[in-house]
Amino acid sequence: MKRGDIVAALGRGDFSTKPRPSLIVQADEFNAYHPGITVCPITGATSGDHLYRISLSPTGDNGLLKDSEVEIDLVQAIRRERIGGLIGHVPDEVMFSVDQALRRWLSL
Repeated sequence: MKRGDIVAALGRGDFSTKPRPSLIVQADEFNAYHPGITVCPITGATSGDHLYRISLSPTGDNGLLKDSEVEIDLVQAIRRERIGGLIGHVPDEVMFSVDQALRRWLSL
């Protein structure tokens, strides 16, 4: 698992009732040993709000099946054992946009 990977994840709470694709946003230095992995869920219900949602179109690299959005506004830590298989990976330019949106959302 590494930053920029899209994985199947089963979160908890009001917004996570089923396994769904999620983007790992946590720094790689912590991914090998920390019990939690920080992710942003990915949804196929697009809102068009580009201030805190990053659009993704399906590609062979990311493994998505339809137009989707990274839900920056639902960033969460998930226990390692609730992370499933690798779906795909996003390129550096997408992660740059994710970083910018995280900074806006968290006022960093």
